[in-house]
Amino acid sequence: MTTSAVELQRHARTYHGFTLAVKWFCIHFATLATLLIGWLATPLGFVGAVLTAAIVFAVGVWAMNHGLAHSTENDNHELGAPTDRQT
Repeated sequence: MTTSAVELQRHARTYHGFTLAVKWFCIHFATLATLLIGWLATPLGFVGAVLTAAIVFAVGVWAMNHGLAHSTENDNHELGAPTDRQT
């Protein structure tokens, strides 16, 4: 049984969406963990923990906007699909 190009593209889109969701989950989890640990287990207090968690979240968002959101599964040329330049 062969896999068609449409099925490969659908799989790549699904996998890319899943990996993006996992990355965003990790950013939110790290932010929440930083907030709770900073607030409850260190002398930072609530305000210090919120500021530290905001920094963690900002770094995560920056990383997602500067390359972390890219994955090779999103590249159409690897699937044999026409790119914008070929159409």
